[in-house]
Formats: sequence, structure tokens, C-alpha cells
Amino acid sequence: MGNDTILEAIGKGSIKATMQVGGQFTHTTITQVLHVPKMKNNLISVSKLISKGFKVEFDKDGCKVKDARRVVVAQARKDKNLYFLNVKVRKDMAHIANSLEESAMLWHERLGHLNMASLMELDAMVDGMNLKEMLLHHICEGCVKGKHQRTSFPKDGATRATQLLEIVHTDVCGPMKTTSHGGAQYFLTFIDDFSRKTHVYLLKVKGEAFEKFKQYKALVENEFWSQNQSVTF
Repeated sequence: MGNDTILEAIGKGSIKATMQVGGQFTHTTITQVLHVPKMKNNLISVSKLISKGFKVEFDKDGCKVKDARRVVVAQARKDKNLYFLNVKVRKDMAHIANSLEESAMLWHERLGHLNMASLMELDAMVDGMNLKEMLLHHICEGCVKGKHQRTSFPKDGATRATQLLEIVHTDVCGPMKTTSHGGAQYFLTFIDDFSRKTHVYLLKVKGEAFEKFKQYKALVENEFWSQNQSVTF
């Protein structure tokens, strides 16, 4: 402050205001407003206005605030050595609620997505949170997605094999971050649905998959031929 004292700002949010410019009234939203309970008067920073692209012109009667198009958006009158802005803050609780909700969400994330009911209890135990009126109905998208449940795979209705090699499941996996000693980055699996017997083949490139399939086919055909059984692919 001007007398070297310090006043604490306990929050920051947006407010709705009605500006009087000449004989006309306009409605606007002022963002990044600091809430300082111990301050008796509302102050607006000229340097902040200029940094956001506004132009402030002073004269003997008052001052005018112009936007980037140089249209007057606010007007102040001079009283002794002070300038009083013709503005009325609207009692709109929606902006206060939004500020509290955003602050509650920030603490919710800081505390490892703690539930809102426990967050309210914690607020009563510590200083610096200031969430006495926070909204408990706030929905965290991350929590919703993280707690989704997946429906179990159906046990009935799925096609299952009734004999060996009637159904064979196959898949190619890779590329792997670590290459094998033989230079392989992929592997190919064949799983018999009936017996669950699995054959694995290492591949240097995906293009080798068909050759490995022919090796697998020849292998199982020879095994079944020796057992006087027939295999159809």
C-alpha cells in the first residue's frame, strides 16, 4: 500500500460490472480481480489496463479508458486529486461460485484427486484454502474416466473349438524397444483354441509373418500326419 503496509489477497476471480460512459450503460466482465477483504475501497490498476492493450487518457476533468479500437469503454470523474470510475459491481454470485469451483478443483488435483467431501473437512483443519462455500457437485473428468468399469466378457455365445486346430488365434507383436541377439524386433504367436498350445516365432520384420505361418502349418500337419489325423487350413 501507499504507507508501506501489506494487505493480503485471499482470492482471485471475475466480476460483472456496469460501466457508465456519457449517458449510456454497458455491461462488461473484469477478470483477474483480487479479493482483499481489509481494503475499504475498490482500486483499478492503470498499468494493468495499459498492459492489456487499453489506453488511459487523463485531463483536468477526469480520464477515459479506450480499447484497442480507441472506443471509450470506461470513464472516470476527478474529485480533488482522485479519479472515480463510473462503475457499479453487479451482485452476481455465478462468478463467485465459478471462482470457488475452480479453486476447489485445483486443491482436488493437488491432493491426488481427493473427494470433495473430504476436501471440505480438510479445509476446516488448515489455513490458506478458503473453500468454505465450495461446490460439492463438481465433476472431475479424470476421476470419472479413471473409475470406469469394464463389462466382463460374455461366457456364453462365443465360438469355441471342439477339436484340435479347429480355431487358431494369431497375432504379431512389436516392434520391441530391445532387439534380440538375432536381430528380431517382433514375435508372432499361434494359439490353438482347443488345447491352448502356443507356438512363438521371432521376426526381424513384419514381412516374415507369412513364411513363419507356412512353417507352423507344416509343423502341425506333420504332427497330425504321424497320428493318422487330418488337418485343414
